[in-house]
Amino acid sequence: MGSIADRTASAAGRTAGVVAAAAVALLLLAGSASAEDLDRDARVAPGVYIGSASDHADPDAAPPPEVEDVLDAKRDVGPSTKIVGGQATFVSRWPWQAAILDGESGNGFDRQFCGGSLVAPNIVVSAAHCFYDTITDSFPPPSFDVVTGRTALSSTAGQELDVNDYFFFVDGGGNPLYDPDIDDQFDVVFIELASNSISPTIKIAGPTEGAVWAPGRTAFATGWGSLSSGGPFPDQLREVRIGIISDSTCASQPVYGASGLFFPATMVCAGVLAGGKDTCQGDSGGPLVVPIAGGGFRLVGDTSFGIGCALANKPGVYGRIADNPMRDPLAAGILTESGVNVLGSGAQPPAPPTPPTPPTPPPPPGPSAECLDAQAKLKKAKKKLKKAKKTDKKRKIKKAKRKKKKAKKAVEELC
Repeated sequence: MGSIADRTASAAGRTAGVVAAAAVALLLLAGSASAEDLDRDARVAPGVYIGSASDHADPDAAPPPEVEDVLDAKRDVGPSTKIVGGQATFVSRWPWQAAILDGESGNGFDRQFCGGSLVAPNIVVSAAHCFYDTITDSFPPPSFDVVTGRTALSSTAGQELDVNDYFFFVDGGGNPLYDPDIDDQFDVVFIELASNSISPTIKIAGPTEGAVWAPGRTAFATGWGSLSSGGPFPDQLREVRIGIISDSTCASQPVYGASGLFFPATMVCAGVLAGGKDTCQGDSGGPLVVPIAGGGFRLVGDTSFGIGCALANKPGVYGRIADNPMRDPLAAGILTESGVNVLGSGAQPPAPPTPPTPPTPPPPPGPSAECLDAQAKLKKAKKKLKKAKKTDKKRKIKKAKRKKKKAKKAVEELC
């Protein structure tokens, strides 16, 4: 997750304009948008286009300083066994999880600096801030690799794949819309692999599937991020169960409202407001997913930033890739490059769990042997009293009454 600095430049114009990008996205998805069409829509409102590193990269740019900070920390501290509030997991549970590695030599643990989500056999979605060079204010050429199908970074499991190119949002003039000097909006890229991964993919939640990631829904984030801000890193993949947080809560003063960092058009919050569970450095670009009815998951965000890690009232902020203005242009760009429609359709939230049926209470215990004996004596005493009354002998009747009274008392005490 990216670190946070104060932002002094205004982003009001960008925020007001991004919603109109859906019209551009529809043209892209239809596959019929000419340059003239795009220019015409851009004159109405700021446009959203897909630019590639091969076309727009600055050859003098380098990976962002944050990447070197993560790699240096991992090499200095070595692997840990924990992450913020999460638990160890396996890539078989989250098979779309990808690791982004720098191009240097060494094992996967030493080289991993961000995460990603495999949405098509040759496409990984990640975060723009993982690649954007804040020194040159540009994206560098692709000089990294992607690993899929691996649980422990230091192992050789899965596939290590070369990168052909990567793509990001640009305006009509080819300028990246992700600009951390202004704000952290449009914090997403998609990476084109040089060859296909054999790992299973995940679909991005589509336009009819908003209910699966409504506020309050359970979500999961995964990655190899650190235990705490600046803390040690795990070698094994971790998962953390969190919840989708409403835009109004995330934008409130106690959360991110006072900082002015949260823009609901392009961001979504997830976490635990009490703190203790979160993504952190090294998780950037990784998946935020939600369960759907019938099993399976939908991708709804990429890990973007937060203030600290797992602090109270400072949940994680994720790229809002399951909603416009980013969803349709992102899907259109991926469709163009891979021929795969990565948007889901028709998924519903899981049904609430059925309350467990209470166990049948055990039958009441039967009378004890002492009780049964006392009951037999009382029965016998009653017969003797009845017989005595027929004789009309007062002494005999009085004696029988005493025995009956004694037997009755024993039954009351023992039964």
